[in-house]
Amino acid sequence: MNLPTNLSSAQLRALGIIADIGKAQAEDTAKIMEAFADTLPAFLEAATEDDAFGRKVFVLFEAVAKIGAAKKIQRHPLRPAGIDPEVETLREAKKSKPKVMATTDPEPKG
Repeated sequence: MNLPTNLSSAQLRALGIIADIGKAQAEDTAKIMEAFADTLPAFLEAATEDDAFGRKVFVLFEAVAKIGAAKKIQRHPLRPAGIDPEVETLREAKKSKPKVMATTDPEPKG
């Protein structure tokens, strides 16, 4: 993206501040995702202590995962046996559910 060359120093500083805000938000998001990734093994251990809950967790993870990721999840040692039909049922339900698109309200005409 080429910026106009006639920006004032104040405008350039403002653009720098905006860029820094975006970078800080991206770094914060990355830290949040890292915290989830670091916590996931302990979460799965705890979740599978309750058979029904552990089953639901794995079914949901697999159902929302892309096919390649779901195949990897299937190899997880804590994955409950026999959940394939539940995963497929949930996948099919998600496919048939209409997606709701976010819409913006048109501006009132005055």
